[in-house]
Amino acid sequence: MVKNIIKIDNLKKSYEEGNIKALNGIDLEIKKGEFVSIIGPSGSGKSTLLNMLGALDVADEGEINVAGYNLRNGKHLNKFRANEIGFIFQLHNLIPSLSVVENIEIPMFSTKLSGKEMRERALYLLNLVGINDKSNLKPTKLSGGERQRVAIARALANNPSIILADEPTGSLDSKNSKKIMDQLIKLHKEENVTLIVVTHDLDVAKLADRSIEVLDGKILKLRDNIFNESVKAES
Repeated sequence: MVKNIIKIDNLKKSYEEGNIKALNGIDLEIKKGEFVSIIGPSGSGKSTLLNMLGALDVADEGEINVAGYNLRNGKHLNKFRANEIGFIFQLHNLIPSLSVVENIEIPMFSTKLSGKEMRERALYLLNLVGINDKSNLKPTKLSGGERQRVAIARALANNPSIILADEPTGSLDSKNSKKIMDQLIKLHKEENVTLIVVTHDLDVAKLADRSIEVLDGKILKLRDNIFNESVKAES
């Protein structure tokens, strides 16, 4: 039996002294190795939920347990983020003054790896995402799709158990979007990494094992193959 890597109970988060309810009672369980997409309109709470899962923000109420860590008690969060979570954002956030391989090494500075081991790991990951020939270039010399591949490699640097991706294809054209999602799904399957993707793109969302629709800080729908079911119903 596959156990849950994420368990959330009645999670709530408000901003502006409670006037904006970003999350309003979220209950959610995600199994280890699952690929889940989170969809919803702007302001629905999907990115806030992702930030909670990565301990980038703190809930007001409720319980959130991720990869064995209780994120509400505030203990060991730096260790949690460094060891368990790989972040991928729409804007890749690469450091322009560093080479591609140096950007990938950054998360590994918190580990006990030697400089040689860090470089070997970074080069291995570049090969994994198919751009090992770009290792010494600066990010400004890469295409948008290539920069996002570097961001994926960086997210995998510390062998995370969970990858959190916030609109990872939002700034890419359809061709590069497909390449990036193909790469993420390949890594998800080969490395058995739990993959959680926030997206507004239904073509991306339907690739997941499950899709979660969020509206007004609440889960509106949560079903396996939600889009496949819709297609069957229309046919």
